[in-house]
Amino acid sequence: MTKYGFLIVAAVVAVTFQEVSALKCWRCSSDASNAAFCDDPFDQSIITEQQRRWSYVECSFPPTQINPYNQAGQTRAVCKKVKQLINEKTVVSRSCFWEDVNAPRDSCYSTNTPSYIKTEYCQTCTTDGCNGAAQYGPIAMLVAIPVVIAKMLVL
Repeated sequence: MTKYGFLIVAAVVAVTFQEVSALKCWRCSSDASNAAFCDDPFDQSIITEQQRRWSYVECSFPPTQINPYNQAGQTRAVCKKVKQLINEKTVVSRSCFWEDVNAPRDSCYSTNTPSYIKTEYCQTCTTDGCNGAAQYGPIAMLVAIPVVIAKMLVL
């Protein structure tokens, strides 16, 4: 194995075996006084560092707390985005959610709500920050870099 081949393998192994962490989701609501960034479209450019600390959260229960929604390990943490008409005002909310592992992507529409709330859009997703702006995250870059380097070495 060449010196460069060894470096590529070492980089891929280091990236692959990094510490596993909980899913991270945006948690905000457009009707809050300081959460204009949460509306549609999601606008990360106006988020302050303090808002980011409070609004970009890990979706996990503390190790000592039992997940009340988990019936024998059949639920998973997901990020959720909901657009609702509440008393004739549009509200976009983003949060962590726990759903059945076999649930379809639009299952959050079936949530019971009072008559003054109309759900216009509801979707869950399973990648970090996916309930915010559509973008490629750092993991996509970590996967792409070794592929590009390997391609350059083969040519």
